[in-house]
Amino acid sequence: MLLFIAFLIVVCLTALGWYHSRDIFSPFFLVPGVWAGILLLYYIAQPDYYPIRHDFPVALVLWVTGFLSAAWAVYYLLPERHGLISDNIILGDDVRPNRTVINAYMVISLLVMPYMLYALVRYGLERGEVNLFLYIRMTAVDADFDKPEFGLAAYLVPFSLMTLIFAYGYVEQKWFRWIAVGLNIVAGLTTMSKTTFFIMVIVVLYVQYRRKKVKLRTLGLVTLAFLAFSVWFQFMRSMEDQQDNFSVLDMLETYTMSPCVAFDYYAEAFSASHVGEHVFRFYYAVAHALGSDIAPADNILKFVGVPELTNTYTILYPFYTDFGLPGVFVFAVIYGLVFGFIYRRGERRDNYYFVLYACFVCNLILQFVQENIFSNLSLTIQYCVLLLIPFLVGEKGEKEKQKTLTAL
Repeated sequence: MLLFIAFLIVVCLTALGWYHSRDIFSPFFLVPGVWAGILLLYYIAQPDYYPIRHDFPVALVLWVTGFLSAAWAVYYLLPERHGLISDNIILGDDVRPNRTVINAYMVISLLVMPYMLYALVRYGLERGEVNLFLYIRMTAVDADFDKPEFGLAAYLVPFSLMTLIFAYGYVEQKWFRWIAVGLNIVAGLTTMSKTTFFIMVIVVLYVQYRRKKVKLRTLGLVTLAFLAFSVWFQFMRSMEDQQDNFSVLDMLETYTMSPCVAFDYYAEAFSASHVGEHVFRFYYAVAHALGSDIAPADNILKFVGVPELTNTYTILYPFYTDFGLPGVFVFAVIYGLVFGFIYRRGERRDNYYFVLYACFVCNLILQFVQENIFSNLSLTIQYCVLLLIPFLVGEKGEKEKQKTLTAL
């Protein structure tokens, strides 16, 4: 009963978000809309999972209402609110990114990504691996797995995504864009992660959608194509015995609905060994590197049965595990404040916040899977800095140039 009430609440909030924004990528529509879609699938598919009857419905309502309350507050309290912009949002009048820096990002990615994939494939072949898809995936999820050492190159992987965002946002040459896409495909192959491919697709679609280059129908068709790709990709990176018993329906249910059940049965409120060990993992990692005895929590969670095996527990997990239901609400408010602010500034033609939203919007879409911003705070900081650098040495737009001339 509680789950159905939660479902009705998120459906109503989804309708309200669409009525206000008319933007499928707005946080006001995405946050409740994702959960409305997941719960709708849950009721339609009726998966053979444990029934949801514990804290998940309450946590979900706290998450969505906390997020939206904060996001609405930021949206309306920021000055000069004037509705959604129908023009090319990326062609704003503030500072535009420096092309030389963008080119440098491209060069770094060209040097790093092909080398890493080549090294992984060669190392796997030398080991006599039959399924390279599975081998490369294991090197990504198991820190102790036998694999080549990349050193500094491993820290340069984010440049490929930055290149993609700037390529579709500010570079008109098609060859540049296609190379950026190719680099991100290579980046996805170096981890055999569907998430990497999904982020690439969403970044391109988001930028093109805001540029009025694609319509909702195109978004739907691309989504179906990505689902088909995900099924094939999951089959290819599975173990041999898993391939023999592979089921498309089971796979889709596992990736979309099992995290909710896993949270409901296996997440324990206030169960962290140390204060905020999941939410503040970055700080524990830094302290541990400096000599602390407290090791940071593992980002890859243990597999549990629902009864199907899964190791994802939704975005709610770290906040609930560390601080219970109050923690879910508090961090929902923090998320809402941040995303509401970024979205609003991007809406006002602030180019930096536009690319920032393009980079992180996937975290809202994938909230039914896991939390990534606090859990991977070091990567989050890298993205923010790498997106900022081209603007720090960027070129002034026409409006900014006019302001400078007027001041003189």
